Amino acid sequence: MQKTLRIAYAMINCNRRDGSARAVNEVAERMAQRHQVHLFARRAEDLDLSALRWHRMPGVPRPEIMDFLTYRFLAKLRIRPESFDIVHSIGVNAAAANVMTIQNIQPAKRSYLDSQSRIADVSWPRKLARRLYLDVTTRTEEQMYRAGPGQKPLLFLPVSRGVEKELREHYDVGPSLVRIVPNAADTDKFRPIEAAEKLCWRRATGFADSDIILVFAGGEWSRKGLDFAIRALPKLPNLNVKLLVLGKDPDQKRFISLAGELGVAERVVFLGFRNDIATALAASDLFLFPSWYEAFSLATIEAAACGLPIAATRINGTEDFIVPGENGVFIDHDPDQIAAALRPVLEDHAMRKRMGANARRLVERCYTWDRVADLTEQAYFEYLNQARVAGPAHVNGH
Repeated sequence: MQKTLRIAYAMINCNRRDGSARAVNEVAERMAQRHQVHLFARRAEDLDLSALRWHRMPGVPRPEIMDFLTYRFLAKLRIRPESFDIVHSIGVNAAAANVMTIQNIQPAKRSYLDSQSRIADVSWPRKLARRLYLDVTTRTEEQMYRAGPGQKPLLFLPVSRGVEKELREHYDVGPSLVRIVPNAADTDKFRPIEAAEKLCWRRATGFADSDIILVFAGGEWSRKGLDFAIRALPKLPNLNVKLLVLGKDPDQKRFISLAGELGVAERVVFLGFRNDIATALAASDLFLFPSWYEAFSLATIEAAACGLPIAATRINGTEDFIVPGENGVFIDHDPDQIAAALRPVLEDHAMRKRMGANARRLVERCYTWDRVADLTEQAYFEYLNQARVAGPAHVNGH
């Protein structure tokens, strides 16, 4: 029988709204049923605290750089590595961490952000704040991820093969252990729905029964390629093909204007953030995601769990998930190519249904939160077993 572990999770804000925070909630709740779990976070929202101890972490939430620095400073004071077997940080939040979930590698992500900042209409204070945050977090990554004299071996948990590749390309991790633990979906909440429920939601939201709904979800619309989704619509002249946009972005007016300029304003429906997002996904027909950069999009897995085929660019996560022709298609940042890739799927209802069912089965097999928790626990014990052979300094550096 495996021992009960003492585990500390370091997450600035713990909630179920974004990918990295969602993973902490889901894994921490499950680990608390098996181990002694502590959560060091500013906020703990939508989390069952009955079986774990929450340590509230005050700080300065704005701007982002102060949010990071004040949390990291307090975490250094309050998280004592000798008190835990595992200190699990999301990225570089905690200097005491011996386990890190990696949602992205800053040098890889900033190459895209830097290119966009040159062409996007972003104010200089915002550009300066973003650059400062990237500079500080990149230097912190270099200090924590790169192996060096006296550096303790770590356990890295990248969320996709692409993120693992970026980790190894940018940092020599030495003897540290690397295990991929993906994001997942709540398969009870995100699931296919009956035809009657689907029609009811569509009619209540203004869609026709015959509409074919391409759904896009998330914020940061420029990074996620919403403009390419909109530009592809005129290439799909069937007026019953609609684009549903879930989420918000400060630059929303630009995307509304783009749809108007292209003559597809009535075919693009902006619904903002929704409490019924699971139903909105399940009532749609295909998930369209022309993103430039991701670690492993949570929305993609949730859409697949709802039984939707996935049309996405070849980026981190989708490369692990999509099997072309079986559960989705790959697209490029090219409206003509997007339309050509989508057309056979949109014209064949049976194909969409088959692809969507395959996507759901893959989620059930490989991308549930129970499996993520099991993979995480397995990685913990593998790491600690190696530490036992190498000696106690392997784990906590003391």
